[in-house]
Amino acid sequence: MLIDTHCHINFHDYDTDREAMLQRALEHGVEKVVCIGMLPEGGREALALARKFPGRVYASVGAHPYDAGKLDAATLDEFRALLSEPEMVLMGEMGIDTVKAPDPIDVQEKAFARQLELAGELDLPVCIHSRDAFKLCERVIRSVHPRGWKGFAHCFSDGPEEALGWKELGFKISFAGQVTFKNQSCDTIRAAAAVLTPEDVVVETDAPFLAPAPHRGKRNEPAFVKHTAEKLAEIWGITAEEVFTRTTATARSVLRI
Repeated sequence: MLIDTHCHINFHDYDTDREAMLQRALEHGVEKVVCIGMLPEGGREALALARKFPGRVYASVGAHPYDAGKLDAATLDEFRALLSEPEMVLMGEMGIDTVKAPDPIDVQEKAFARQLELAGELDLPVCIHSRDAFKLCERVIRSVHPRGWKGFAHCFSDGPEEALGWKELGFKISFAGQVTFKNQSCDTIRAAAAVLTPEDVVVETDAPFLAPAPHRGKRNEPAFVKHTAEKLAEIWGITAEEVFTRTTATARSVLRI
């Protein structure tokens, strides 16, 4: 069985077949998914899905780097209230994006730090969005949690050095569909996976984005996470079943589910 540690199944992309999509996931061995809620509205949607599908869907809430400028005291208070609910197992996604985020880096860093502080207060793991920003993220994390913290380096897209850096910070590296892409540019992601073990790793879809091969170009969904796990099995030279078992155990240990 597998856990999709990061998907956006609250998005309108699934309005016509959400329940059937979750059933397909179960039929493909994906027993649980974490729905990532962005800002309070997304968090409420994720929480509603977790309550509708108890034990199969779990929830998170946070301010994505694209929304860093929207994070104020009132929003943090809403996050705190939402995160008190038992279905909430993760905070985020949060972090720094040097490529597409509309807000300047200092605004992103402040929003990231404030969320890390709240995660520390609530003792919750976090989901980090880092796009060409590992060193910046590392500096902010160390400023709030000098010994590092816990959670996932979401949708990992860097190389071995960064992967080991996240491990040193206490995080698990979360691989999505890019590890299956044939693009030469994704060779660095595969090289990063090669220096890790299943105990360092979780898998995700980031659905509806980044569908893995052989579904590339289609709407992604949690059932497809098995293709990412199978590619990791190929990289590590072990069976897919072993990857399923060991990465699921890793996810369970972080999320406490």
